[in-house]
Amino acid sequence: MINQKFAVVDLETSGNNVNKDSIIQLSIVFIDKREVTGQYTTFLGDRTELSVFIQDLTNIDGDMLKGAPLFREVARELYEMLQGHVFVAHNVDFDLTFLQNHFRHCGLDYSPHLTLDTVELSKIFLPAENSFQLAEITSKIGIELSNAHRADEDALATARLLLFLFEKMVNTNSETLKQLYHLSKHLRFSLADLIFSILSEAELEAPPQNLKRYNDFYINRTDVSTHELPQYTVGELYDRYIEVTGAEYRAEQLKLANEIFSHFENGRHLAVEAYTGIGKTGALLIAAISFHSLYHEQVLVSTSRKILQNQMVNIELDRLTRALELDMAFTNFKGRENYLDLNAVSALLEMEDNNPEIILLKMRLLTWLLETETGDLSEIGLRGPEQAYYKTMLIQTGRRERHYYFSLALEKARRAPIVFTNHYFIQDCLEQLEGVKYIIVDEAHQLKNALDQRTETEYTYQDMKFFVGQIGTPRQNRLLSSYIENNDFRHAYLLEDLMGKLNDHVDMLFNAIQAKNLKSAGNIIDRALEFCSIFLGTIRGTHSYQPLYNHIHYFSVTLSDLARAFEKENYHIHHDRNIQRLKFIVRKPAFSLFSKTHDIHSLIMMSGTLEVKGAFKHLDGVFNGEAFDTAIISNEALFSNTRLFIPDDIPAFDQNDDEYIYAMLDYMSMYLSETESKLLVIFSSYELLNKVYELTKEVELFDDFIVLRQNRTVSPDKLLMQYNQLDNVLLLATSSFSEGINIEGTDDKCIMLSKLPFPVPKNDGFQSFYTDDLPQAVFQFRQLAGRVKRNTQDKGLILLLDDRILYKPYRNAFLKYFPEENIINGSRKAFKRYLGDL
Repeated sequence: MINQKFAVVDLETSGNNVNKDSIIQLSIVFIDKREVTGQYTTFLGDRTELSVFIQDLTNIDGDMLKGAPLFREVARELYEMLQGHVFVAHNVDFDLTFLQNHFRHCGLDYSPHLTLDTVELSKIFLPAENSFQLAEITSKIGIELSNAHRADEDALATARLLLFLFEKMVNTNSETLKQLYHLSKHLRFSLADLIFSILSEAELEAPPQNLKRYNDFYINRTDVSTHELPQYTVGELYDRYIEVTGAEYRAEQLKLANEIFSHFENGRHLAVEAYTGIGKTGALLIAAISFHSLYHEQVLVSTSRKILQNQMVNIELDRLTRALELDMAFTNFKGRENYLDLNAVSALLEMEDNNPEIILLKMRLLTWLLETETGDLSEIGLRGPEQAYYKTMLIQTGRRERHYYFSLALEKARRAPIVFTNHYFIQDCLEQLEGVKYIIVDEAHQLKNALDQRTETEYTYQDMKFFVGQIGTPRQNRLLSSYIENNDFRHAYLLEDLMGKLNDHVDMLFNAIQAKNLKSAGNIIDRALEFCSIFLGTIRGTHSYQPLYNHIHYFSVTLSDLARAFEKENYHIHHDRNIQRLKFIVRKPAFSLFSKTHDIHSLIMMSGTLEVKGAFKHLDGVFNGEAFDTAIISNEALFSNTRLFIPDDIPAFDQNDDEYIYAMLDYMSMYLSETESKLLVIFSSYELLNKVYELTKEVELFDDFIVLRQNRTVSPDKLLMQYNQLDNVLLLATSSFSEGINIEGTDDKCIMLSKLPFPVPKNDGFQSFYTDDLPQAVFQFRQLAGRVKRNTQDKGLILLLDDRILYKPYRNAFLKYFPEENIINGSRKAFKRYLGDL
């Protein structure tokens, strides 16, 4: 099949409704013997009136479709072209269904014998990709796609992606291909035929040297190496870095590196606020490398989010070590549960279940294992059902001392000069890596939240129901039926009855919690524990009982944790009328960096926003009574070209006040009409966001713009991709959207904030305002401001509809970054004037 003829199809349509919408552009790329042999592309004139969204998305307008043939005029020609070809598309269901429906209206029945979906192929053979959108995946593998959402460009990119995937498949070892072949028989498309054709033509060879067999599958062979560093002072490293890279010399950056180094050297703690723009990542890396080279001490570097951790290691550190020609073995380290357990993979592969989600998970894991050097689960990004199935296998196999990837990560970390981690995993690092004495905590304002989060375990109705459901009934192909097949059937009715009771008790438990009847909830847990005990006693010691036993035992432990939480009252509940959204959260004792078991000589706490009202007193709890020095390293030019505009002609913030909402719309429409560009608006709540969104439908000016809005069902990544691809677009989002975004467009940008980004008060109200809420709000505000100024040439405008920033005691915490002349409190007329200056 691999050397057959393929027709790679892409359609652009006037909408997503197969029964109402039309094909406006069609393109077919033909492949024969793994080479592109031609391309057919045409516009179609069945519909020439297109929505603004479709025009912006595809860069196709009605004028381009006038005079184009109707589908029925080219239907027979298209039908003949496709005969004898394997039908391929990126998301086959969409393109094939649309095409078949159009053919049907022309009296033609098109049903290709073989079909391939490059989304499905990519998920299996490019398992570590985060997104399987065509534009993103082709960009990652170096395929040019300059005009996404045009059929001719998309079809050609899809064809090249298909050929790339063919190459990967041909180079996959035959033993893994055989496993993939047997699994792919249960998938909808013709992947099994494709893999069979590759196997039939392949010459049997020994697996490559970089692979080794583990149980019944192959994994990438990884070696652990160490290298000695020559000695470098901070100044020597910094001068060499500037010389080799041509980077700008920044006195503040060198000062920060020296501060970190000297505190390490003297065994002192430090809290330092280092403004954005001074290059704090480069400074902390230079200090850590220099300190290790001179004193042979390991340094632990922690940051708040995975995106920052990856940027630090994969971009900043890589650039630094290349420039300095340093041969060093750096590593990321996390907790045990974050590394793939190969015993769970073996159990998953042995499980006989033809569920397509499980099949796809097995196939993705088999190909990922040929590539991964770490087994870090974040690489493959298991989500939803995939994550649940893997966790189920993890529980059934039980905790074993033999954990290949975690052991490998631990060995690497113990030998590495610098270990990188996330705040969430600091506890794991201190417990597993003996002798960590020197720690840098970047984005330190997020540390407390991460440590608190680590001490919380969340229990939901859906998770517990799914867990019980995995055991199933004697008639379902799950754990219980598998156990009964290997044992005396007379116990089946008892076990089925017990599972029915446990399933009912999950319902009863969450209904009691929702009704706030906690005494009843405790009694329900006690009865459920009794059922678990009977179940475990019944199957203990019988044939092949261990997977089922481990599963029920884990459930019993979960119930015991809940019972202890009720008894000690160390829990809190996120109530919701919908039982499926209710969350029961159990708190464990707080973790402290400074304890008898951790011998920390020097802790550096650093962030762009760390001091509050000129002091660092809120960090006393983190340092646990230890003395610490403080420093502020500022960048006076941080927002020299960024204006902060606070209107003086709108009502005070009130999301239920129509006058306030219409004032928001007025400022939004003024910006869009004057600049004819895109705008991001950040709201304090979904309620206000949705009110504004509905009103945009009533204002005529917004008809010329695409209005996108954040909601709980669409990922921020997908929204951002749409926002970046479109020109005349308005994006309405909440503050949760802002972290990690990168707005693309012209140098002249504006962000609008409905309110200062304070978090919603928690159970203790405003008791932690100055220690937690204010630093968090200031940091988020500064992050948003940073989006409109990416370099020294950028000009930017922050439109803030919240005048509290001008008179509240915390005003300086926000305003200290802006020159006085850049803070404007004015009217719509003044705002319009500043738009002209952008």
